[in-house]
Amino acid sequence: MAERRLALLLLAMLSLQAHPVHADGRGFGFCSDAYQKGWNYYCDPRKQKKPPVPSAPAPAAEAAPEAPSPSEPQYPATAAIDAARKDLDELKNRAILEPSPQNLEAYMFAQKAMVEQAGRFADVWQRVLFKTPALDANRDYPLSQVGGQVYQDQQRVAWERSLQLASANLGFMVVVTDEKSCGLCASQLEIIKTMETSYGIVPLVISKDGSWHPLYPKASIDTGQLKKLGLDGHPTPFIALVEPNSGTVEPLGSGLLTEDVILERVFVVTQVPVGDRYKGSTP
Repeated sequence: MAERRLALLLLAMLSLQAHPVHADGRGFGFCSDAYQKGWNYYCDPRKQKKPPVPSAPAPAAEAAPEAPSPSEPQYPATAAIDAARKDLDELKNRAILEPSPQNLEAYMFAQKAMVEQAGRFADVWQRVLFKTPALDANRDYPLSQVGGQVYQDQQRVAWERSLQLASANLGFMVVVTDEKSCGLCASQLEIIKTMETSYGIVPLVISKDGSWHPLYPKASIDTGQLKKLGLDGHPTPFIALVEPNSGTVEPLGSGLLTEDVILERVFVVTQVPVGDRYKGSTP
């Protein structure tokens, strides 16, 4: 019992040392906003002094904005990289002009430090990609060989579907001239004939100069239609999609176009909105 009274006495003494005694109890936190009600009669707001209201300072003349110090660059990180690059170039050039062991060692150590810094940058770059899908190109375009093959197969299916839709609703026009003046026209018609067999497209072959081609002996002869469509200046061979009702023309390109190129371009002009071709998926 005596030990308990001694412990309570020590606790009381420690409390007195930790909190200065005030007659109104503010030293113990009793007069804060949370203790203004009820039995806390030690707090007397009427006796508390109000803090003096500071007088408004006199309006001063508007100071001119301080000009940036010429010693502080506007782009400090860029300035630091430029300085490091110049230091490295200086060490390298000094080692070239004076190839002493000391100069070579200084340059080699500086180059090693730069390579290590680049390595740290690459390491953190990869770790950010690992946990940030919106920045990872592998999400939209697989980087592995297996993933790339799957992506290409899926893309090929989309290309072929867009070609079939285009050939069913649009005119698939191929313009050629005589083989003597157009060495690529015969090869282009061979590609078109293969695609006609594979995908069932019905091309509209037009002979710009009235020449005859054995693969398409019934080709139409241009009698001014190309000029009306604004295509008379295109070099042959060239391919275009034409909307029959409105006469809108969407050229796919001039020169020899392979099957893959034709498939890709038809997909781009008919399925991809302008400006979105290289736009990644949104997160």
